[in-house]
Amino acid sequence: MIRISKMTDYAILVMGALAKRPEAILSAASLASTLRLSVPTVSKILKTLLLADLVKAMRGSEGGYCLSQPAASITIARVVAAMEGDLAVTECCESSRLCTIDSFCALKENWKKINKMLNVVLSKWTIQDMLKPL
Repeated sequence: MIRISKMTDYAILVMGALAKRPEAILSAASLASTLRLSVPTVSKILKTLLLADLVKAMRGSEGGYCLSQPAASITIARVVAAMEGDLAVTECCESSRLCTIDSFCALKENWKKINKMLNVVLSKWTIQDMLKPL
């Protein structure tokens, strides 16, 4: 099964919560309360998102976090990459080339095409899109 991790799912929730209040600076504790997640989990996610330049941190007693850019310009692909690294549905799609049958695999090119299509889809969807019901 192809599935994003729970932490990545939560990261998209955190980004969505920040996107709903673009003018606000929200603490990890307030985000955790809103999303019904633990503060350590939200803090860990925010640290990763901060390192990926997807959120900005404000220090001080009124400090917290906000999106680093408009929600309409942050793609799901960027959040997935920040949390999990580049998307790779199989080992042959990874840049490390760890697959032992890579040199003679008949499926490798098809997997690469599938991987590219998934990346295209995730690159078209933004945090703003995720806030809208289908």
